[in-house]
Amino acid sequence: MQQVVGAAIVRHARVLAARRTTPPEAAGRWELPGGKVEVGETPMAAIEREIAEELGCDIEVTDWLKSQSVIEDSYVLIVALARLTRGEPEATEHDELRWLSRDELHDVDWLEPDRPFLAELAHHLGEPAPLLRAILFDEDDARAVAQRLARDGFETSVVREPFQGEDDDEDHPWAVLTDAPELVLEVLVDDFDGWLDLDEPAAPATGAQPVELPTQPKRLHRDGS
Repeated sequence: MQQVVGAAIVRHARVLAARRTTPPEAAGRWELPGGKVEVGETPMAAIEREIAEELGCDIEVTDWLKSQSVIEDSYVLIVALARLTRGEPEATEHDELRWLSRDELHDVDWLEPDRPFLAELAHHLGEPAPLLRAILFDEDDARAVAQRLARDGFETSVVREPFQGEDDDEDHPWAVLTDAPELVLEVLVDDFDGWLDLDEPAAPATGAQPVELPTQPKRLHRDGS
C-alpha cells in the first residue's frame, strides 16, 4: 500500500487542523494536512514538502505517532508530530485553519482516516501553559524575534496587539508569545527596542484580547546600567 503522511503541527499545546474543500464528499470536514509519499521519497521528506506546498511554512518533525490508518485498502496514513520553524500557516488548498487544544479536538468533524490518531494526539498535547509576551512596535522586529526563538527550539507565535477600544491601524504593536525562558526573551527584546509584558502571563489562545499599552517603545533597564 502507498504511504500517505499527515502532520500534527503542535504549537502552544494546540494542533493545527485544516478544513477540506475537495473532493465533494470530503468538503467541509477536517484533517491533519499532508499528502502522498512520492516514489523514492522518505515519509519525513514528503511531509516537509507537503506542508511547504499546502501551507507555505516549514516544519521540523519531532516524532511519529504510533497509530496507522488504512484508506480504501490502497493507502496507509501515518502522522508526524511537528513544530513550525519558519513562517505562519496559510490556507491555500483548504478554506479554514484552526488551532485546537486537547479539549477542542472533538469540536470539528474529522475525516474518518484521521480519527484513529486523536486519542494519542490528545496525550501529546496536554494542558496549555501560560506564555511570556514580548511587545514590539515593528512587525519585522517581532517576526525576527520569533524566528530566532524558533531556531532555538522554542514555540512562538506573532499576533497583532490592538489598543483597548480602538480599531486596528499601522501604529498598533505586535506581540510575540512564547514558552522561552524570561532571560532569553529579555535579551532579544532589548536588542529590538521592545519590552516584556509581565503584568500577567499570556494565555495560549488563537487571538489576543485588547489590552492597555504604552504608545511608544521603551527599553528594559537593568540594575547598574
